[in-house]
Amino acid sequence: MKRTIIALSALFLLVSAAVLLGQQALTAKGVAVPVVLAGNALLFVLSLLVYRLYSGAMGQSRATGFVRQVYAGFMLKFFVLVAAAVGYFYFAETVNKPAVFICMGLYLVYNFLGTAQVVKKPADQAQAPSKKEA
Repeated sequence: MKRTIIALSALFLLVSAAVLLGQQALTAKGVAVPVVLAGNALLFVLSLLVYRLYSGAMGQSRATGFVRQVYAGFMLKFFVLVAAAVGYFYFAETVNKPAVFICMGLYLVYNFLGTAQVVKKPADQAQAPSKKEA
């Protein structure tokens, strides 16, 4: 669990630092830096919450419990992101499309990283020798 939290935190810090350091270049390209930073922060928090649900799902003995946790994580992320996007589109004077597309790319990276770490978890546990074998 710590490995995933460290990986997600490292990604958050790396993206935030890259955006802040490249702020002038991004602004010159027409990217709204506050939108990218807010999207990165929202995706980071959601990824941590959803990872917690996914890791709880891996411990379920019944398939229905696993599916319920996975769907709960998906629905949480989906509805929060849809609400954030609709709120941005509604309240923003002008919608900054490059920033929205960067946030969409960040969503894919966060989703891949969180899911890959959860999928690796059972494989790591299966490869570890049990106390009876050692």
